[in-house]
Amino acid sequence: MAGRQVQKGTASPKCWSLDRAVACDRAIYIAAQLLALITTRSARARPEQRKRVSSFSCGDEDASLSSPCRGVSRAVDAALRQRARRGGASWSVLSAPCSSHLLSRSFSRCRGQPEPALYNGGILKFGTSGDPDGYRTTETGVFSPAFVVYNLNKTTMYTFSCELDLPCPPTFQFTSIPLPSLFVCDAMHVSFNNFWRRAGWVKLEGASSALITARLAPDNSGARCIATVLARSDCWAFVKGGFVLDWPTQTSVIFFQNADKTPMKITVASGSLQPFTTDQWAMHQQDTIRKRRKRVATIHVADPQGSRVVGASVSVQQTTKDFPIGSAIANTILGNQAYQQWFVDRFNAAVFEDELKWYSTEPMSGLLRFDVPDQMLAFVRSHRVMVRGHNIFWENQDATPRWVKNLTGDDLRSAVNTRIQSLMTRYRGEFAHWDVNNEMLHYSFYEQRLGPNASMEFFSVAQDADPLATLFMNEYNVIETCDDPFSTVDTYVAKLKELRAGGAILEGIGLEGHFSKPNIPLMRAILDKLATLGLPIWFTEIDISNKFDAQTQAVYLEQVMREAYSHPAVSGVMLWTALHQSGCYQMCLTDWNLKNLPTGDVVDRLLNEWRTLQAGGQTDAHGAYSFSGYLGEYVLTVSYNNRTTQSTFSLSPGDETRHINVQM
Repeated sequence: MAGRQVQKGTASPKCWSLDRAVACDRAIYIAAQLLALITTRSARARPEQRKRVSSFSCGDEDASLSSPCRGVSRAVDAALRQRARRGGASWSVLSAPCSSHLLSRSFSRCRGQPEPALYNGGILKFGTSGDPDGYRTTETGVFSPAFVVYNLNKTTMYTFSCELDLPCPPTFQFTSIPLPSLFVCDAMHVSFNNFWRRAGWVKLEGASSALITARLAPDNSGARCIATVLARSDCWAFVKGGFVLDWPTQTSVIFFQNADKTPMKITVASGSLQPFTTDQWAMHQQDTIRKRRKRVATIHVADPQGSRVVGASVSVQQTTKDFPIGSAIANTILGNQAYQQWFVDRFNAAVFEDELKWYSTEPMSGLLRFDVPDQMLAFVRSHRVMVRGHNIFWENQDATPRWVKNLTGDDLRSAVNTRIQSLMTRYRGEFAHWDVNNEMLHYSFYEQRLGPNASMEFFSVAQDADPLATLFMNEYNVIETCDDPFSTVDTYVAKLKELRAGGAILEGIGLEGHFSKPNIPLMRAILDKLATLGLPIWFTEIDISNKFDAQTQAVYLEQVMREAYSHPAVSGVMLWTALHQSGCYQMCLTDWNLKNLPTGDVVDRLLNEWRTLQAGGQTDAHGAYSFSGYLGEYVLTVSYNNRTTQSTFSLSPGDETRHINVQM
């Protein structure tokens, strides 16, 4: 993320490979053993060295792997939690989901044959809405396959899907979901073929692979991207996307084209567009939260002889939350007791806005300044707040220290090695995550000077310097839009796989989340696709553009936070709301006097909603009391016949009821 003075700019095109893919297969067991070894060793570390370790997870589409993967993931989670409790570690253990339901329509692999249309085509049933027809785009003058749909509703969300291939035809599926001003693209199959005639599947001719975009032109207005996919010539690829309408339309066109506007023949088939109501969307979010963020627990109370105790008073209070929700902080929090208390009353995670960036810690060659981040780290540690490391390098030349800009060759290589060692040796074991090379999809300062493997080398050296840190890619315009050709979800996935195939230990997906008007259906589709990688996904810098008024910012912020929290693959949410006397980067939660703004009210309401209020009652005829609670640590108090006992327990992820036995 840019410092407050740095603006996003244009970027030079960069190349990526479609062929470097890393699959999650049965090597999971080997990885699990290695992780268990790391866990055992870290348990012996000194208290100041202990930190959060990300659990292993799997996102492979192969159904045969989903069950063992899930079992290993849970076993590792349990071991890590046990270690954390023994050592008094400050950070909870989180894992990316390893469930197959996420992958049902989020294929990251190409298929030999396209899948049938979702919802039997929905409102794009062939013969009703019509087969795709030719559509001449005003940008290129080239005909593209297109669907024409009528009378789309402003208050309805539409999901869209399709599959792609270069030598075969892909499937194009639409699905729709009603939500105020929301449309969703769920999936699409596109392939490359000689000619385009059928709906749903897309096929190209004249290229082995291409980035294909699905675009929406409502009532002949400007077209916008609603989905992307990297299509190949040898198989069918699955596409997911979404769109939001600001007004009802009489006639809308959904068409497909090569992302770089190069003329290309495309064939589409099996389109599907299905509507959902706002209530349906919200119900799905709540159902996922219930299954993934909560767990049922039953307290069994017995006397010393093992007989059930009926009518015992049970009180349960949540003391910590497993799911990290946090905010950026700046040096303005130092010495400001009111700000510090406001922060720790709300958040269990933090990230430093600018204070760890290279231009802050070494403004001149050899002049190291760590006093401010040291003080900020002491503050978060004293309150058991997990903290992300942001960032080691930033590919944006405008965010590079002035003295570094003039370096090349061995001088630059020496400087970057010194940077990694000075930073990560000093803070070894202190930061749960590190954003290693920020925004590498948009910028390429280091790779232009040190070669295309520079990022891979950064990850390798960082891993050696702090083996227990989770290393992240971090990028903007991946989750916010699909109109940025440098950072589509497909480009992000390709780069991540390229780095991992080259040996980089890259274990985290960082999505900045600097939103204008959020497209929630597209957001879900992108998360579904990223979830197939089986890595923890973090929203690292959420805010809403200050071009909107405070009330609108609050509405959009709530939409984004609810969708992020309800998605099973998301492991944490960070807000980019570091408070300065002059304001914040784009969005503040309070004014300088810590009086809530509308966005602050939203955050407070959601934080209160996503925690277990003090639960209590009496044991039933079986001597048991049950409740459903959010994941985290709890204090349990049981009273009976003037006797009281107090203990602690945790609710970790799991489908089964957690049973706690208490003897009075």
